[in-house]
Amino acid sequence: MEQTTEKESRVILPDSPARRLWNYLILASTIWYIWTVPLFLVPKIGVPEWSYTLNLLLTAIYLMDLWLSFRTAIMDEGELLTKPEAIREKYLKTYFVSDLLATIPWDLALVILGLPELAMWASAVRMLRIVRLPHLLQVQGSALPATVTEQLFVMTFWILTITSWCASIWMMIVEQLPEDNLKTFIIKGYYWTVTTMASVGYGDITPQTDEGRLFAMFVMLLGVAIYAYMIGQISTLIVNSNILRKQNKEKIEHLAAFMRQYDLPAALQNDIFGFYRHYLMEHSAGGAEILRDLPAKLSERIHQHVNVHLLRRGHMFSKASPELLEALGGRLTSEMFMPGEEIIHIGEVGREMYILVHGVVAVTNQTGDLIAKLRTKDVFGEIALLQDTVRMANIRAITACNTLKLDKQDFDEVMAAFPEFRKELRKIQMHRVGLESPKSDDGATPAAGE
Repeated sequence: MEQTTEKESRVILPDSPARRLWNYLILASTIWYIWTVPLFLVPKIGVPEWSYTLNLLLTAIYLMDLWLSFRTAIMDEGELLTKPEAIREKYLKTYFVSDLLATIPWDLALVILGLPELAMWASAVRMLRIVRLPHLLQVQGSALPATVTEQLFVMTFWILTITSWCASIWMMIVEQLPEDNLKTFIIKGYYWTVTTMASVGYGDITPQTDEGRLFAMFVMLLGVAIYAYMIGQISTLIVNSNILRKQNKEKIEHLAAFMRQYDLPAALQNDIFGFYRHYLMEHSAGGAEILRDLPAKLSERIHQHVNVHLLRRGHMFSKASPELLEALGGRLTSEMFMPGEEIIHIGEVGREMYILVHGVVAVTNQTGDLIAKLRTKDVFGEIALLQDTVRMANIRAITACNTLKLDKQDFDEVMAAFPEFRKELRKIQMHRVGLESPKSDDGATPAAGE
């Protein structure tokens, strides 16, 4: 078993109350920039003096967020990464660059350098935080679909954002009337945008230039598209009413009531809920129900195709003929393992190989040191099909894992019909056993369990 180090114990969990509250703060600051930066780019408005103070405050918050992001556990293919090295590597590959560029106060730097006319355009870099919006808007730590309220919130947010951007562009195009103060001018921009997008068009504000007329036509067409999208989305939400979420929630509530009634141990409850999170993720698209509704022949052909596809990922079968793969695919059996359950043990004689359909497993040596992590669609234990040999590594499930297993007896029966391929396999495998060493965490060792 992997031991939790002192560094890992200081890692912040993504669904902790403090981290979720911090995410709401980052979301609010991101929305602020998305809605105000286009407005401040309007020459007639400019960047207000007080915004520089707010920029300094938000820069400090973004710097803190960078620091926290390197210390917050990350979900990766169902596995919660808690090792600082793994978190750092994952963050550097995803949001780090955009977060860093959006954190640097470019506008303040240009003001200090005496280039205030460029500062308002440099502030647009802050909008790079929009890359993080899908992550910030999603339900943290939930494997269930978003509720109607959450979907409506996201839809409303984007409609207001598009409206704000269109209003800002209108204010860049039109001339400000002498009798309009700044407040009236901004209100007129939003008023014109809303009436045009809603196809009301009272006619009290009309474009006077070719640029204005072209932009008005664009906003009209955009409004029609948004209106059609809203009607379609709201109709779908009303009809569906999140049936799947309700069903899943009822299952979990009944399960929780059952466990409370019989006072099940906390460790067992965690394993059960871990399985249900895995189960709901796997069945959220209703794939199992769809396959059950199909005729038996079609369902069998789908399973056969999936099994052949997964077998090809194994080094041993990458050049096998379709006929051989189909014969082997029909012999694969499904087996599930819970988090912490041992799949392969050092010293036992191997009699089967496994394909990891979903989940993450750890490959460790006799002293418990981690050799590699295998993930979805990786293959392990292949040597056992070719020779009677003892396992040279432990393989343990980190998350709930679905596997497909091929027994040596089934393999031998199929190989009897393909003797030439078996001879080729022995040559390839003997060469690999002599030359290959285990790969790193990022890649699977196809025969890792041997």
